[in-house]
Amino acid sequence: MTRHGDAHLTVEARINGVAGTFILDTGAGRTVIDRAAQSRFDEGRATVAAGRATGAGSGGLAIAALPGNRLAIGDYRDDAFTAHFLALDHVNAAFANRGEAPVAGVLGADVLERGGAVIDYPNLRLYLRNPDADGGAVASPSNSSEQR
Repeated sequence: MTRHGDAHLTVEARINGVAGTFILDTGAGRTVIDRAAQSRFDEGRATVAAGRATGAGSGGLAIAALPGNRLAIGDYRDDAFTAHFLALDHVNAAFANRGEAPVAGVLGADVLERGGAVIDYPNLRLYLRNPDADGGAVASPSNSSEQR
């Protein structure tokens, strides 16, 4: 994990082989990708409507889903990941106003729970277990799903 500005933690993830920076948000129920970046990640496949999203930053925004994606964070792999797309203009505009780089999306509780996440704040590390791991140990450095 790395610090994004003075407050947010981010991780580098790959969705369908495409890299992006995602804010780590334990309060977000779903992992979402910014609609503005959708064409980079969706492999040209059509999404389906998934209702309206609510949250601390906004409410009532249309959200779309796309099942059957490949998610990779370090050595963590989920080949049955459902991507959700949501307009994050307000988030990236706030970052731009502070001179910070935009993000591709938000890494939420769906991935953190599925991966049995352990967040080590003092050392800026995220540990995830692969969904198909047989109760395996928490990931170890360098050749693991550790994010620093």
